[in-house]
Amino acid sequence: MRSIKEIERIRILAKPYLDWKKRKHHEIYLCTPDHFYLKTLKGIHEGQRCFIIGNGPSLRAADLDMLKTEYTFAANWIFKIFDQTNWRPTYYLCVDEKVLLAAQNEFFNYNLGHMFLRYGVCNLIAPTNKITKIYIEDIQFDPFKNKAYDTTKYISEDVSDHLCDGITVTFEAIQLAIFMGFKEIYLIGVDHNYSHVTDLSGNIQVDTTVKNHFGCEKFNPKTDYPANLNTSQYSYTIAKEYCDTHGIKIYNATRGGKLEVFKRVDFDKLFL
Repeated sequence: MRSIKEIERIRILAKPYLDWKKRKHHEIYLCTPDHFYLKTLKGIHEGQRCFIIGNGPSLRAADLDMLKTEYTFAANWIFKIFDQTNWRPTYYLCVDEKVLLAAQNEFFNYNLGHMFLRYGVCNLIAPTNKITKIYIEDIQFDPFKNKAYDTTKYISEDVSDHLCDGITVTFEAIQLAIFMGFKEIYLIGVDHNYSHVTDLSGNIQVDTTVKNHFGCEKFNPKTDYPANLNTSQYSYTIAKEYCDTHGIKIYNATRGGKLEVFKRVDFDKLFL
């Protein structure tokens, strides 16, 4: 049985309302303290380097130990590895709705640095000033097509207004890093490989030989989304093209994995 969103006629009829709702949601956000605070972060790390950490199976606690004095971005279930390292992130992002709702009761049990959480999903009240809500521009709504591969991605140059959703939190982290002025961006633990993926037809493909990222070692459809590698690959390509034309170096320092968009570098040699 098809869901309502899969019925083209319903999507066409719903489009005016969904567009209006999206505009109102954005207008409200632009009046929040989060919007105005984000403006103050523009260029605060001008010319510096940072590391964006994925939760792939290649990630080692020993690698995180080497990043204690570096600016780092981490996301989602990264706190699952905290019992193996004294490292803690400078910045933490969570934009996946299922992860946000599942993990929101755990956030305050850990030192996650400055937290950036998706606006409109949960209503956490910060005990300090370390939580900032960010507005994510969702996939462009096309009533005629239930997209399995989205090519409308771009780099938002003003994250105080919105970030573009790249179907991977790494893409949002890249946009924040660019906005903050970092000129060297290194990815680690971004394996770009999952056991459950959505193919170009929208069907879920399963590969039981692939080790999942921690936090979702066993795929649960109620709390996990199958990875859309085609769209995230496109998002990474857009990020590379932007960085190449704006004097920003972005490298992949992941140990292995399947992401080949960015130039590979040896993580260990970055600290010699």
